[in-house]
Amino acid sequence: MATLQKIRNKAGLLVIVIGVALLAFIIGDFLNSGQAFFRMSQDKVVVVNGKKVTTQEFSELVNRRTEEMQAMFRQQYGMSLPEGYSARINKDVFDQIVQEMVISDAAANVGVQVSKEELTDLLQGDHIAPQIQQMFPSKAELLNFLQVIFNDDLSQYPENVIEQIQDYRTKWIALEQDVKKQRLSEKYLNLVLKTMAPNKYDLQASYDNGRKSVEFAYALQPYSSVADKDITITNEELTAAYNKDKERYKQDAHRTIKYISVEIVPSEADYKTTEEKINALRETFASTKDMGGFLTFNTDVPYSEAYVAVNTMDDEMKNFVQKSQVGDVYGPFFEGEAYKMYRLMGKHNAPDSVKVRHIMFPLNSDAATTTRIDSIYTVLRNGGNFAEMARQYSAERNSGANGGEIGWVTETDAMQFGKEFNDLCFNSRNNGVVRIESPYGIHLVQVTERKANVAKANVAQLVMNVRPSSDTYSELYNKVSQYIANNNKLADFEANASNEGLLVNTATLTPDDISFGTLNDGRTVVKWAFNAKKDVLSEIFNIENSFLVAMVSDISEKGYMPQAAVEPYLRQDLMREKKAEKIIADLKAKNPTNIEAAAKAMNSKVEEAKFISFNTSSIAGLGSENALIGAATTAAKGKLEGPIAGNRGVYMFAVTGQENNNEPIDAAAEAEKYNQKVYVLLNQFMSVLEENADIEDNRIKFY
Repeated sequence: MATLQKIRNKAGLLVIVIGVALLAFIIGDFLNSGQAFFRMSQDKVVVVNGKKVTTQEFSELVNRRTEEMQAMFRQQYGMSLPEGYSARINKDVFDQIVQEMVISDAAANVGVQVSKEELTDLLQGDHIAPQIQQMFPSKAELLNFLQVIFNDDLSQYPENVIEQIQDYRTKWIALEQDVKKQRLSEKYLNLVLKTMAPNKYDLQASYDNGRKSVEFAYALQPYSSVADKDITITNEELTAAYNKDKERYKQDAHRTIKYISVEIVPSEADYKTTEEKINALRETFASTKDMGGFLTFNTDVPYSEAYVAVNTMDDEMKNFVQKSQVGDVYGPFFEGEAYKMYRLMGKHNAPDSVKVRHIMFPLNSDAATTTRIDSIYTVLRNGGNFAEMARQYSAERNSGANGGEIGWVTETDAMQFGKEFNDLCFNSRNNGVVRIESPYGIHLVQVTERKANVAKANVAQLVMNVRPSSDTYSELYNKVSQYIANNNKLADFEANASNEGLLVNTATLTPDDISFGTLNDGRTVVKWAFNAKKDVLSEIFNIENSFLVAMVSDISEKGYMPQAAVEPYLRQDLMREKKAEKIIADLKAKNPTNIEAAAKAMNSKVEEAKFISFNTSSIAGLGSENALIGAATTAAKGKLEGPIAGNRGVYMFAVTGQENNNEPIDAAAEAEKYNQKVYVLLNQFMSVLEENADIEDNRIKFY
């Protein structure tokens, strides 16, 4: 009972404790869910008309594009993507997303769509999309591919093949969406083009604008003839001018930064150390029996067993080869920021280049593929159609589509496929079809032509680039670090740089920027600038072989430039307008009756303009003066016209001659000229669509 009574006495406190605990639980749950909601609401790279693209979706698109570009660079240039290319891919993906979403909304507004039947036709019907045709030259091959990747029963395949098939399926579904979006864009833009297509009256009007040309005499009184001090501009006039043309002063967000960049270059000690290293290797380089193995660990230029035409070598190497015997060594010598040595490994005469074709099959082919290779090999050796077989069966699609033709190759090119491939091409007279293996696959190869023999040599190169040592790296880093420690205010940062042999640069950055100054890939700095506060130093960036440190000196957000920022332009425009008014008023008061009198009244002289039509864009000696051109081409002959305010000053003129081209219209030529203008308008139309869309760009937060 006593215990029960204690519980009763503490009941009020217990309720409070339980209530507080429950409230804490509810608040905690709310905060957790709220944080999740907040993260979700913030997880948007771009929003177009209310439709968002998340970081995951954007990253998937970027990864796809990166894979595509990586494959293209390897295939076309034999190299990986250049440093900094990822930032350009991000921008390309963003631009594509915005364009597709804007066009999608615009197309929906006018009822343009891509039907299921139309999409099927583009994917596997009679009008297959070009990007699919490029991957699958034959429709049979395409349908076979689709049958495999959409087969629900994959039990016949090993696990690694199943994973590959599933990956292909995912990529195909993404490709379907790409084809659909591209077709929608084509249909919508074709519709827009048709609305701008000229009819016969448009073509006639365009022709008529250019068929009449005039000559006229004119006099110009430049605006500079009126002193600035004689013109009064009030604050009210400046404000009125700003409000009238405010749309001209729209701006995107931008940041102005001050930055110092110190190039990371080798010191004198680094040059000396590199020279000592290469000298220490000379004896081994001259005597080694395993040149490939030795150079693997010691040179910056990979060793190739390919023989190179002597006449294509640089002068240094050519002189060495021509004067040396096999086994001779030359160097070390210094050239192009590297210490080098040559060793002559061999000399012979061989074709300069050969013309080759091949059919390639994957390595580790299954039994069915191996049987097919054997069959094709037999057919070709018995005179079968090589080009047709290559188009149908080659796994290397670029050459396959061209009948297997690789084209003319040198030994350096051929050696990329391995020594066996190279020996077949250059050290054999076999013109038949030969089966060989390379790191890329199984090849059925045939040499179809050989150029004349030339002198060739194989030269091993021991090349040691001079690089900054860790001591040099630390010394330069410490120099920058010490400078910013002592000069962490903007005024000091700028004022004291020259005393330390440093240069302060200025850059104005937009959220879209990738490069600035001499940097090809400054995206890291751009991202920092848009997330930094004014007058706060950045970290020390190690970027493109330089240490860079920056400070934001000015922040401008998206919107209208303030009146104070554009006041010089406003004042310039108002000055021109007021000077024009004054000159025109003076001329009207003097009331000249002919062009000579007008020139005298303007303290000027009479000039001539010839061959001026409505289509003329500029006048010799004057530049762009549209108001004068428009007035002159419509004025009567012999009558004094003006005054007219132009870009350079005020004009008066009199037409002295008129000429009409009586040749009949060439409708085709006129249509071509008209269509060129239409395509310019189409680009402007896309810009207007994007300007009128509600676009939220948050890339700078993530990329």
